[in-house]
Amino acid sequence: MDGIIDTHTHYLPQVYTAALKRHIPGDPDGWPTPSWRPATTLGFMHQHNIRYSLLSLSSPHFNFGDKQETLTIAREANAEGERLTLAHPDQLGYLASLPLPYAEAAVAEVDWALTHSARGFTVPTNTRGLYFGTPIFDAVYAKLNAEKALVALHPNQPAALPLNVNIDMPTPLMGFFIDTTMTFMNLLKYHFFDRFPDIRLIVPHAGAFLGILADRDAPFVKQTYQSDLYAALQHVYFDTAGAVFPRQLPTLLTLTDEHHILYGSDIPYTSSPLAGQLLSLFTQSSEQAAKKQRLIQTAHHFDHFFEKRAKLARIPQLLDIEVKMMNGAEVVTPQLQREILTTNAEQLLAM
Repeated sequence: MDGIIDTHTHYLPQVYTAALKRHIPGDPDGWPTPSWRPATTLGFMHQHNIRYSLLSLSSPHFNFGDKQETLTIAREANAEGERLTLAHPDQLGYLASLPLPYAEAAVAEVDWALTHSARGFTVPTNTRGLYFGTPIFDAVYAKLNAEKALVALHPNQPAALPLNVNIDMPTPLMGFFIDTTMTFMNLLKYHFFDRFPDIRLIVPHAGAFLGILADRDAPFVKQTYQSDLYAALQHVYFDTAGAVFPRQLPTLLTLTDEHHILYGSDIPYTSSPLAGQLLSLFTQSSEQAAKKQRLIQTAHHFDHFFEKRAKLARIPQLLDIEVKMMNGAEVVTPQLQREILTTNAEQLLAM
């Protein structure tokens, strides 16, 4: 393997973090904004044999209600993306951000970004309640389709949240999955994949809830929208940012093209140590996994020791989680490992 390609990793330009501080008290989405500098990404790459990382902005989307501010943030963030790309051309690329919902300005930003080193584009599931896929953005989709653009969807906080339930749960834990899934259904409703077939769309976090909802929702989608949910799942790409084992990725593999699955670390929003642990499930050999499982099973012989010491009481539970995660990773054959970590992204990015 010549080195891993990370298609879902984030940068935080100063213009973006300053806007978050101006507009959002406390933690955006209920999740702390991490500190970031180029060395954060480059160090993680060096530690884990990642040869190339594709940077993008995360959530929240930067439209806070002022058009000129939105245009300024998009351009300055994209200019910073280009500077990073030019400073590290063999290691870093960037996905340009678009000043949605301002369609005319977004089309202009596509033109600017394509002449300023952008590898593609990142778009929010929704911006101020306007969802990707709705016809109001048709001019933007048409432009992206004409350019055969790579477009990475990124979840945002759902436009409306239920009251008095899970009010202390950070949005990324569940709300992001809800918004991603709703957006995909929105794309089907408006025949996005039929009308704009040359947009190469990446759906984040292994498809969110799509793996478990596909069979439940496909008949409705077929009858009501006259859209084929299963065909759409074969058409798009998926990244593996987050904890996709033991259940999510194996389920997704029954529905999508294995050549359309890409690695994503989600750093720095996922901490580097945790992202490294999640990556290890893709990279460890079957022999290494078997050895690790034997060590964990040995440790379980001493459960009584852990239970008597309050500070160590969670260790058996954590060991169980690790065993289950490794069991889910058994679906990753050496060939699939190479495809997810390297060759699928190479083909998508024409590297």
